[in-house]
Amino acid sequence: MRVVTPAMKLDVRIDELAAKDGLLQMSGVAGMLPCETTLRPSELRTMIGKLMRPSILRLLLRADPPAPGKPPAR
Repeated sequence: MRVVTPAMKLDVRIDELAAKDGLLQMSGVAGMLPCETTLRPSELRTMIGKLMRPSILRLLLRADPPAPGKPPAR
C-alpha cells in the first residue's frame, strides 16, 4: 500500500489485523516507522461496499503487474 500526502510518500505494510475494542486494528510499518491504523465498523462496511464495484473486483482478480524496472514474467 502506498500513502501519498503533500508532505511525503510512504510505503505501508500491514502485518497484523485484529478486532479489538470494537475496532478493526491494523498494525504494520509506514516507511521505516511502526504504525497502527483503526477502522470503525461503519468505515469498514463503507470500504467493503466500494471494493465490490466491478472495476475493483477485476483489478483484484487479475495478476499483479510487474514492479517498475522489471521485465514482465513469461
